[in-house]
Amino acid sequence: MKSYTAFLISVILSIHLYAASGDTDSIQVKYTFNPIVKIATKTAGAQRDLAASVYVIESADIEQAATNQVFELVGQQVPGLYVTEWGIMGFGAAGQSAGKLSVRGMGGGANTHVLILRNGRPDFMGLMGCTIADEFNAEGVERIEVIRGPGSFLYGTNATGGVINIVPKEMHQAGFETQIETGIGSYDTYQFALSHGGKIGNLDYYLTGSRNTTDGHRNDANAAYTGNHYTAHLGYSIDKNTTVDFNATWADLDLYDPGTVTDPESNDWYDINRSGGDLTLTHFSNLGETHVKFHGNFGHHHFYDGWESYDRLVGVMAYQTLIPWTGNTLIVGTDFKEYGGDAKEESADHPPYYITEYAPYLHGQQLLANRFLLTGGLRMEHHELYGWETLPKAGVVFHLFKTNAIRLSAAKGFRSPSIRELYFWRPKNEALTPDRLWNYELGLTQEIGRQFKIEAAVFRAEGSNLIQFSGPPPLWVNSGEYTHHGVECMTTWMPIPSLYLSSAWTFMDLEDEAYNIPKQKLSIHSRYQIGRITISGQLLSIHDWKGADFSKSDANPDIYDMDDYTVVHFSLHANLLYGLGVKVLFKNVFNETYQAMYGYPMPGRTFHGFLTYDF
Repeated sequence: MKSYTAFLISVILSIHLYAASGDTDSIQVKYTFNPIVKIATKTAGAQRDLAASVYVIESADIEQAATNQVFELVGQQVPGLYVTEWGIMGFGAAGQSAGKLSVRGMGGGANTHVLILRNGRPDFMGLMGCTIADEFNAEGVERIEVIRGPGSFLYGTNATGGVINIVPKEMHQAGFETQIETGIGSYDTYQFALSHGGKIGNLDYYLTGSRNTTDGHRNDANAAYTGNHYTAHLGYSIDKNTTVDFNATWADLDLYDPGTVTDPESNDWYDINRSGGDLTLTHFSNLGETHVKFHGNFGHHHFYDGWESYDRLVGVMAYQTLIPWTGNTLIVGTDFKEYGGDAKEESADHPPYYITEYAPYLHGQQLLANRFLLTGGLRMEHHELYGWETLPKAGVVFHLFKTNAIRLSAAKGFRSPSIRELYFWRPKNEALTPDRLWNYELGLTQEIGRQFKIEAAVFRAEGSNLIQFSGPPPLWVNSGEYTHHGVECMTTWMPIPSLYLSSAWTFMDLEDEAYNIPKQKLSIHSRYQIGRITISGQLLSIHDWKGADFSKSDANPDIYDMDDYTVVHFSLHANLLYGLGVKVLFKNVFNETYQAMYGYPMPGRTFHGFLTYDF
């Protein structure tokens, strides 16, 4: 561990000494310590004014990252968040597959405790209640906002542990831009991406398409992957106060699950198509902002074992912001969604299942004496099987000085059982009831000049009715009460304009056995720009965690203590002449032997090279 840290420090210092007299006039990567975000309140506000714990991944971080997969990116950077992985590319779709999210001890199995949003709309499979990690490619993504802790008071079910909002890319200035990128890497990995955007008068648009393929790094099994991703954004300003936006995504995925090293597979194939979109009307008036969004996402899945399904989620989201008096902001909103689908197997056909949920909600903020910001919200979620669920939230933010913030909050999270857990396969249990959780936290943010920022949060989560696997016989059950608590600490430092450093450390004490959730996580990022060259380094260290093999038929799932691991990634970007660019990625620089989920060894040192052309 010390050697890895020393290596990064020495690289950074060497580059700084070398570049001290270099040309830095072309530096374009800019950072702000207090970004404007909407995910936590649905109104634009400064991050330090939020009672919730919010992490923002800016466009520069996305462009310079050593990955083009959203789940891998948030897993590398966001404190308290972990993502299981199985290979050089691709996450998987079923069973022991990778791409399982956890935030603050919630999740680690199916992605039903962390809600994924695209442009503010929920995006999960109507039948399974979870997401497929491979659906979310970073092409066409402008920024990523993450709430750590419950977001159910604004977004409803599946937001128990946290919320991730993927914001689509837009053109903000008049003109056009086009980029072509092609790359090749280890294990016959090939990547191609094309993006084009424009802004003409009141119209703006942005289109992307990409193809990623690999043979995979497993010699003992088939780990091939092909992913085609497409995104589209179209915006039009009807007048200075009214805009209409359309966003769409499509992912066409073909992948193989290689199986564990003790049970390798050669033909466990998955054919997956996911699509979705939203149409949004926004109007500003003397009353405030009126926001109406029609949205939907759809899927067709066909697997090697005979499973075939069609699912959908459709809905409407609407809210109105108001300013009743000075210093007060009020949001009145309502959401409606219907989700479900139908499926068949070789052994059985399932009837169609659909569930309807709707929820009115109220959220308000009041500024007092220019130092105290009181915030509170209440959502009344109605589920056609379980009736009404009350979801409150309260918080306060105190600014002793302009450069700091102390925050205290309490929020309730919940998720209703998915259709899969209620009706599909042998673990099904129609008697399940919703998960419930209360999260309490205390946070501190302190800026020192414009160069240094530190954030810290202490949290405690008290839950009940957690849906867990039990057996034999295999059955989904609601467990008893549980308590998680932990500490998160983040630093950001810009000693000189061309050098950016950040770190994030998390420690969690998890009361119950928690699979695929590390108790300690450390990530360190560095970026240095010299003229037309940007050099980035990243360290990710995972400690004290367990993996479970649910394919066993023992009385209880076997629990495995997983090895700690530390990996370092390195990237270099160079903007050459006439729009030509070069990008080089070295992943797992020190050739660490490790597993990021039970039974699936990760690749050793890998190389990826890219050529880009902007015109």
